[in-house]
Amino acid sequence: MSDSPSPEPARIVAPGMRTLAVVLWAVAGVLLVLGFVSRGDTSALLVPIPSLFIAFVAWAVLWRPRLLLTPEALVVVDVRRTSSYAWPRVTGVRTKYGLEVQSTEPDRRTWIAPRPTARLRLDRPGGSVPLTVDQAAAEVLASVPAQAPQDGPPPATVTAHPIVHRAHGWTILAITVLAIAASMAAARL
Repeated sequence: MSDSPSPEPARIVAPGMRTLAVVLWAVAGVLLVLGFVSRGDTSALLVPIPSLFIAFVAWAVLWRPRLLLTPEALVVVDVRRTSSYAWPRVTGVRTKYGLEVQSTEPDRRTWIAPRPTARLRLDRPGGSVPLTVDQAAAEVLASVPAQAPQDGPPPATVTAHPIVHRAHGWTILAITVLAIAASMAAARL
């Protein structure tokens, strides 16, 4: 842990969620095979839809969520959106109810650590290290730059450091459409 941002990006993930995603992908594969074996006179086009739904949900909800610690920003990738916080905008990290990023906007609870006892992992190019939620918070806070002392009046013009949110509307739409299609296909199977 250092006082300045790391030159190489780091990633914080939830290994338990990723293991569950792999298990669900295996279940989707087994369901696909069973669907083709026992489909009877049902259309072959309906068989893969429930498996596609399970596989996509496993990816979107369990595999993809992560925190990226880049030299420029903290990037929070969740199910519904990706948020990029320029380091000077991060004011703290709270761990009372899980991992919550504090900034000049409302607090943002992360998907990878919804509770303070979650097990996490820090992945760097040099290797991986298991983390607790408190250790993950300390890792994030180590990248937050120290506030520069202000001696004198503020400058005439100030460029705000960005906080950028990009909604994953297509993910939610895909989950909804696949859920409906999987329910209808399962009813026909």
